[in-house]
Amino acid sequence: MKDRSTLKWIYNQSKAQLPVIVLLAVFRCTITVLGVVFALYSKTVIDAAVSKDFDGLVRAAVSLAGIIVLQIILRLIGQAVEAHIGAKLILRLRNNIFTSILKKDYSAATSYHSGDILTRINHDTSIVSNGIMSLVPSVMALLVGLVYALYSLTRLDRNFAFIFLFGGILLLLVISAFRKVLKRTHKRVQETEAKVRSFFQESLGSLLMIKVFGIEQKMSQRAASLQDDNYKAQMTRRNLTIFSTSGLSMVFSAGSFYALVWSAYRLFMGTISFGTLTAIIQLVNQIQTPFASLSGVVPQYYSIIASAERIIEIDTLPEEKEEHALLEPVAAYKKLKQLRFENLSFGYGRDIVLENADLTVEKGDFAVIGGISGIGKSTLIKLLLGVLEPQQGKILLEMSGETVETGKFARPLFSYVPQGNLLLSGTIREAISMVKPEATDEEIMKAAEISCAADFIRKLPEGLDTYIGEKGMGLSEGQVQRLAVSRAILSDAPVILLDEATSALDEATEEQLLKNIRALENKTCVIISHKRAAFDICNKHIYIENKKIRVVENEM
Repeated sequence: MKDRSTLKWIYNQSKAQLPVIVLLAVFRCTITVLGVVFALYSKTVIDAAVSKDFDGLVRAAVSLAGIIVLQIILRLIGQAVEAHIGAKLILRLRNNIFTSILKKDYSAATSYHSGDILTRINHDTSIVSNGIMSLVPSVMALLVGLVYALYSLTRLDRNFAFIFLFGGILLLLVISAFRKVLKRTHKRVQETEAKVRSFFQESLGSLLMIKVFGIEQKMSQRAASLQDDNYKAQMTRRNLTIFSTSGLSMVFSAGSFYALVWSAYRLFMGTISFGTLTAIIQLVNQIQTPFASLSGVVPQYYSIIASAERIIEIDTLPEEKEEHALLEPVAAYKKLKQLRFENLSFGYGRDIVLENADLTVEKGDFAVIGGISGIGKSTLIKLLLGVLEPQQGKILLEMSGETVETGKFARPLFSYVPQGNLLLSGTIREAISMVKPEATDEEIMKAAEISCAADFIRKLPEGLDTYIGEKGMGLSEGQVQRLAVSRAILSDAPVILLDEATSALDEATEEQLLKNIRALENKTCVIISHKRAAFDICNKHIYIENKKIRVVENEM
C-alpha cells in the first residue's frame, strides 16, 4: 500500500515528462525487437552460406547491416533525449523540494539536520530522477524483447522454449524475495551518507573552533567512524548485488551450456540446420539479457522507492498556517495600537520557557528584553513572528476597530536581525538588498548610514561590489552585524526586531546606531540585548524571570 502511494507521488512529479518517457520506451522496444530480428536474420545468412546461395547471402547481410545502423541511430537519439529531459527533471525535483521546505512549519523543518535535508535534495532526487527516466523504458523494452524472443524461440524449438521460460519465472521469484532487504539496505546507505555530509558541513563551519581547541585528530577520527558506517552499509548493499549477480551468472552459464548442447544434439540428429543452431543460441542470449537486466531493475526499483519515500517524508511535513492574506504594512501600522501577549505559554518538550506570561508593547515603543541566556528572549521574538506557535494563550495585534491574532500574515510588519545575522554569500549590495531587490544604490547607502556601515563600505576598494563569503567571511563580526541591520532598515518595515544585533560593536558605534534607529519616524523597536546602551535608549525594559514577564517603564 505504501509503495502504491509512493508510485503515485512519482507519477505526479514526472507526468509532465510522460510523453518523452513513452517515446524513450518506444525507442528501447524497437532496439530490442531489432536485436531479435538480427538473430533471425543471422540464421538466414548462415543457411544461405551453407547452401551456396550468394544472392540470398547478400540480401541477408545488407539487412543485418541496416539493423545495426538503425539500432545505433535510435540509441544515440534516445541517449540525447534522456540526458536533456533527465537534467530538467532533476532540477524540477530539487526546486520542488527546496520550495516545499521553505513553506514548512519552522519547528518541523528544523527538526531535521540541514546535512540530512541536503542529502535528500541532492542524492535522493538524483536517484529518483534517473530512475524515472530509465526504469519504465527499460522494463518495457525488456518485456517486449522477452516476449518476442520467446515467441521466436518457440517457433524454432517449442520444448526448449518452455523449459527456458519455466527457469526464468523461477529466477524472478527468487529475485523478488529480496525486495524488502534491498529497500532497507538502500535506506541505510542514504541515512549514513546524510550523517557524513552533516558532520562535514558542521565541521567546516566550525573550523576556527576546531583549530583553537586542537581537536583536529578527534574530528578526523569521528569522520572516519561515520564514513566507516557508510562504507559498511554500502558493502552490505554491494554484497547483495554481487550475490544476486553471481547466482544469475551461474544460472545463465548453465542455460547457455544447455542451449548449445541441446542444439548441437539436434544438429547431429539432422533435425535442425546450422543456421537454426546459431539463431537459437542468439535468441537464448536475447532472453538471458532481459532476465539479467531485470535482476538489476529490481534493486533499482526499490532504491527509487526508498529515495522517493525520504523525499516524501520532507514534502509531507506540516506547512505554515496561512489563514489570512499578508498585511499591507503601511496601512496596517497606521491602524496598529499595540502588540499584546495574553496568558502566553510555550516550551521545548518538557522544558517550559514561558508560562501564563503577559506583555503589551505600545505602538512607538522602544523596548529592550533582558535576562540570562536561554531564558526565552529569542523565543519571544519567534513567537511574535509566527514561526513558533504558542502552546497556550494568544499574541494579538490591537488595531483600530479590530483585534487580530498574529501569524505568518503579519510578518510584513516586521524586520528582523537574528543572532548570527544570517548573511548569504555574495556582494554587499546583494546582501543588503535581498529584502528589496529593486533598491537603488542611494537607498542602500542611506540604510547603511543609519546602521553605521556606510563609512567602512566606502573604504572598501570595491564598495558595494565587495564580495563576502559564507557567514560573512572577509568582514569582521561587527561589520557583518551592521550590514544585517542595514538590510532590516532597507526593508522599511515599521516594527524592527533586533536579537543581539549589536553585541560585537564598540560602545560608541552601538550607541550611535541605536540613536539613528530611534530617530526614525513611525517605528516600533524591540531589542534583545545585555548591553547598557540598549537599556539607556529604550523607554520599556522587559525582563523574563521564572517563566513570567516583568516590565519596567524607563522615564526618557
